[in-house]
Amino acid sequence: MYERRIKEPPSIPPPPRGTVGSNRPPSDVRIGDFIYLAGAYQRVRDMRSAGTAAHRVLIFAGREPWIMREARITYRPIDFR
Repeated sequence: MYERRIKEPPSIPPPPRGTVGSNRPPSDVRIGDFIYLAGAYQRVRDMRSAGTAAHRVLIFAGREPWIMREARITYRPIDFR
C-alpha cells in the first residue's frame, strides 16, 4: 500500500455558513464574529479591552478567554438588511 511521506498541514474546515471572512484588527472584532481557534470555529460571546485598542480579550462559550493581539481572519455573519 502506498504511504504518503510528505506531511501536509491539516486543512481548515469551511467557515460557518452565512459568514464572510476578512482580516480584521482586534479593534474591529464584534460580538457574534467567528474565529478559528484550536481546530474549531469559536463564536465571540463577549469581549473586554486589554488596556489598549490594539488588544482585546475575547470570551467564548465553553472555552477560556483568549487575548487577540494582532490582525486575524474573522468570519462575520452576512447582514441582509
